[in-house]
Amino acid sequence: MLKLTRLELKKNGIGGNIGGAFIAIFIILTLLTVVNFEEPLLSYKDIFSLTNVITTVTFIIFASVLLSKLIIDEFKSKTITVLFMYPVNRKKVLIAKLIIVVAFTFIFSLLAKIIIISGFSFINQYTHFIQEELTFEMIRNQFFIGIVNSLTAGCISLIPLYFGMRKYSTPATIVSAIIISSILNSQFGTEFTLSSIIYIPLALSALGVLIGFISIRNIETKDIV
Repeated sequence: MLKLTRLELKKNGIGGNIGGAFIAIFIILTLLTVVNFEEPLLSYKDIFSLTNVITTVTFIIFASVLLSKLIIDEFKSKTITVLFMYPVNRKKVLIAKLIIVVAFTFIFSLLAKIIIISGFSFINQYTHFIQEELTFEMIRNQFFIGIVNSLTAGCISLIPLYFGMRKYSTPATIVSAIIISSILNSQFGTEFTLSSIIYIPLALSALGVLIGFISIRNIETKDIV
């Protein structure tokens, strides 16, 4: 499976997606800094919360683009039929593609949080946006939350696959990702978001895994001609 995943990475070349992810991280850090010049946030808790929301939305949308590239477009153009002619189980081919999407979302969602929070705390030493001291306990707790948040984002990123595969539509895949991530992370009141209720992202994560499982199960009988 690892070898097949590497072959998929080599075949599809996601260097552009990786480059775009780092650009997005830089833009988020820049915007976060600019916003604090206008209206400083009061605590690191606010920074953590805002960073989690922005990175989750950003990389679920990135994942939908990757889903479109690796799966939807190949079914739409029927180029995936070439892969299915090789002596490799269809399910393994699809699993390799889904692993790439989930791993990309998890890794860059977590990496973005680390870079953005580290970058902001460094800038804060000179700008003093936040007077509060960043403690080791705060970093440790946020790192754990970041791992859970990124893992759920990786699983939720599979939900747009359902909408995209219905008519092999790239726009449907991306738009559904935007809607799902926006609703999940929209702010109601001062701090409340749907993602702050742990059962909701966990339920959506389970739904994403279920959609991935059903897609894998049905791939043997999927009509691609």
